[in-house]
Amino acid sequence: MLISGQSRIVVEPGDEAVTLYYLLDISNTARVPVNPPGVFMFDMPKEAIGTTIMQGSTGKASVTGTRVRVQGPFPPGSTSVQVGCELPAGTGTVNITQTFPATLEQFAVIVKKAGDTVVRSPQIARQQEFPADGEIYIASTGGAVSAGHPISIDVSGLPHHSRAPRSIALALVAGIAIVGLWSASRPPSDTPEAAAERKRLVAKRDRLLNEVVRLEQDRRNERIDEGRYVTRRQELMAALEHIYGALDSDDAAGGVERADAARAAARPGELRAS
Repeated sequence: MLISGQSRIVVEPGDEAVTLYYLLDISNTARVPVNPPGVFMFDMPKEAIGTTIMQGSTGKASVTGTRVRVQGPFPPGSTSVQVGCELPAGTGTVNITQTFPATLEQFAVIVKKAGDTVVRSPQIARQQEFPADGEIYIASTGGAVSAGHPISIDVSGLPHHSRAPRSIALALVAGIAIVGLWSASRPPSDTPEAAAERKRLVAKRDRLLNEVVRLEQDRRNERIDEGRYVTRRQELMAALEHIYGALDSDDAAGGVERADAARAAARPGELRAS
């Protein structure tokens, strides 16, 4: 029993992540069902998020965390196991290290090219680019890889953004309680108008921070597409920057004039907190 040459490893770049697919064709060349000595199982890369058995796979395939199992016996012919997951690629580079419990008859990797994508692996013997459906793909092939021998694939030049906005968002979320305590400990403003304006800004800040939390949760749970996520995050960060600037300037000026100016600046990017 082996993983036939019809099997493929497919990588599709996204925004600061890649989707990894194993399209495995497990071949039993015997004329009778075969039960391997041990359970056919393997672990996805340790960074894998959301490992899933895909439609079209045998019903004997299951996943727990990042561990994939295929229960025997294997009937004569082919058994399809298709697995997908996401790998973080915030630096523009991702390393995939994988071992399989059976010999891979032929190493074959297909990577969708995005920008300056480069694919490297000690298992690559041949590599070429080809167009398909308006996209460019990098196809890499090599020889057989024995059972238990690690496959190593490096994909670099992937599209990614500065990690500063996300770090800011996480820092803001983590600092909600601290900011609340700081606000509570501030001396009262000089005028009722300034106090009312500050109360409005603090309330709006808290609503936006809660929306940042929900946005990050929606992305992690794949409830929002990447384009909408990036746009909304930028809007939230810009609005929060205006509000924190207003709160800080109120510390220095102590008057309504600075708060009013910040309010006017924030109004073009005014957001509804859902």
